[in-house]
Amino acid sequence: MKKVLLFLGMAICGVAANAQDFKPVAGDVTTEFGLTGGINDTDFKLNDGAALLRFRYFNKEKVAYRLGFNVSSTNDKTNAFGTGANEGKKGTFTEKATKVLINLGIEKHFAGTDRLSPYVGGDILFGTGTTKTTADNTTAKGAAYADGVFNEVKGPGYVSIGLRGVVGADYYIAKRLYLGVEAGLGLVYEKEGKTKIKSTTAGTTTSTEFKSAGSSFNIKPSVITGVRVGFAF
Repeated sequence: MKKVLLFLGMAICGVAANAQDFKPVAGDVTTEFGLTGGINDTDFKLNDGAALLRFRYFNKEKVAYRLGFNVSSTNDKTNAFGTGANEGKKGTFTEKATKVLINLGIEKHFAGTDRLSPYVGGDILFGTGTTKTTADNTTAKGAAYADGVFNEVKGPGYVSIGLRGVVGADYYIAKRLYLGVEAGLGLVYEKEGKTKIKSTTAGTTTSTEFKSAGSSFNIKPSVITGVRVGFAF
């Protein structure tokens, strides 16, 4: 009987030990990326405030520090073609935009289950963005070719800073491999920058600078990501 009880005790301890292996422990680091869309429409484009790539360091088994990055950049070019005497000539209208968001925060995890790890946390948010449009031998997007016309508009860019509280959960589908969801409520202050316009028509160039359009302060809930996929190491 004693041997049976000893065997059962060892088995229970073994199961408990294996269950604990699913979740990270003190000193572990997790890395993850976010996805949106369904199985047939998965994308890396996230909702506003989302982190495309995020790292967490577990200082304690249930306390983690987090650092996230989200960078998006677009560069769209539209061609305008000449006719008549300008046949064969080409103008271009180019739109460029870059956005960067960095979040730095902390999470407090709770017991949950062997595989489920719910948590609450908070972030400090830092963001910046730039825009630039250029019309070379055209006047606007979709417009006809216009020989000798050049327009460049830089801005308005922006900088932002904010705070965000979050709630979320990680579910470990395999040993140290998890899916996660998260939602939060953020307070963000955003300041727009100046706008600079440079124009050239018939060989004459003019430059104009406009002051900042102002600032905004927003409080809004958001789904931070659709689904996050990550692993601990």
